Amino acid sequence: MDGYIYQLSDEYVDNVGKKIGKVTKYSDTERTYFGNFSNFYEKGTKYYAIPGISTEEAIAIEEEGKYRKAMRDGKYGEK
Repeated sequence: MDGYIYQLSDEYVDNVGKKIGKVTKYSDTERTYFGNFSNFYEKGTKYYAIPGISTEEAIAIEEEGKYRKAMRDGKYGEK
């Protein structure tokens, strides 16, 4: 999201806050896109804030009516 890498966790959350973005491009080729692209989720997949947790720490990604937690893992392109 917005130039940051988020790593999926096995944890799901019950409550989400406001929608903060969505996947705008899907690509499994690294360094092809920048911003709100995913190498796992389809274009249009929505992400949400998690109440009580900063988006600098984690976000929730909508998966078939459930919300999967993803942890921030640094800026894209810095590793």
